[in-house]
Amino acid sequence: MKYNLISFLLVILLLNPVISSACSMYKITKDGRTFVGNNEDFLSPNNQFWFEVAGDKKYGVMYMGQLNNFAQGAINEAGLVFDGFTEPELPIENTEGKTNVFIGNAISNIMQTMSSVEEVKVYLETINLSSLSSSMIVFVDKSGTYLIVEGDLLVIGEESEKSFSNFYYSQIETLEDVTLPWFQEGQKFIKATDGNASLGYCSNVMENYKQISSDLFSTQFSTIYDLTSLKIRVYLYGDFTEYIELDLIEELKKGNHKTMMVDLFPKESMGNKFYNKYNDINNPILFLQEQLNPEAYSETELIKMEFNETINILGYEWLEQKKNTEIAIKVFQNGISLMPNDYDLYDSLGEAYLEKKDWNNSIKNYAKSLTLNPENKNAIKKLVKCKEGREKSEN
Repeated sequence: MKYNLISFLLVILLLNPVISSACSMYKITKDGRTFVGNNEDFLSPNNQFWFEVAGDKKYGVMYMGQLNNFAQGAINEAGLVFDGFTEPELPIENTEGKTNVFIGNAISNIMQTMSSVEEVKVYLETINLSSLSSSMIVFVDKSGTYLIVEGDLLVIGEESEKSFSNFYYSQIETLEDVTLPWFQEGQKFIKATDGNASLGYCSNVMENYKQISSDLFSTQFSTIYDLTSLKIRVYLYGDFTEYIELDLIEELKKGNHKTMMVDLFPKESMGNKFYNKYNDINNPILFLQEQLNPEAYSETELIKMEFNETINILGYEWLEQKKNTEIAIKVFQNGISLMPNDYDLYDSLGEAYLEKKDWNNSIKNYAKSLTLNPENKNAIKKLVKCKEGREKSEN
């Protein structure tokens, strides 16, 4: 299937947050200071920070995300932060008369012009949020007030401590109802300790919320924010034994710039080692073999594990973000060798060959996808495109 990785990452295509992706967020406000911690749990370690100065806007911003430059979280000079969470489908019906704005543009406008969650709520009430039917966004400002954007609900709260993850508060009675094991581990730590507003304590909380590195979808990075001093502590790949600290104001003085997170850490760090293995052009599935050993499972078992989704994430990152069709082809071919009856992987391989303008192999794989799923309209459309491309090249 033609994969829109940007949408996949943040908004609508992550079908099972327990398997596919997860995040955790915690805020604490005491003695007039607010600290926020965030874990980003995913497959890829190709994460970056990018800084945008205020310019003609009110605030400069530090964003974080993957190579597609779609922000997964951010902090601005006013001490406003946000994070996004993939969630089960929750229909959004309150759209009549609302303005249609791409959610990425809406978030950019918020982070560059707003300082309080009350402002954010007023603005979002005018926006068509239907693209967030499988997502939740949480904003926290320097005062410690938070805003949960959950389906048609925009809820403001002021508790001194609050935790968030891949669940809706509107769908549970108590936090004990949350069935996410990493979340419950974090809750145990919070209940057993006296919370204090500091980078250190907030780091300890996020360490207990982390997903372990033996999981495919583990904690790739953690950010801890002091919303008063605008200092940001960063941990990589779930390793809380070392960190770096950024000063938002000092970074913005450098002008607009980007940095890969892995470049901020020593070469011998756990995060660097995983990064190199994940991006190994000689064996791009080595980390899958070591962490999952997919050859040991039957196709039926791999289907239950949604292994085709994992292959698609990896393959399309090589194809669309890293612009390496040859490696993408290898990844999709490996997936097909393990799941030979998966029409979607043949569709993806057809897409990679199409990008390479290898018309015959693209046609072959789209045709196979269509054989396995005659309802695959994307394959029909792309077969026509391939045949037209082949005819032009022959002429």
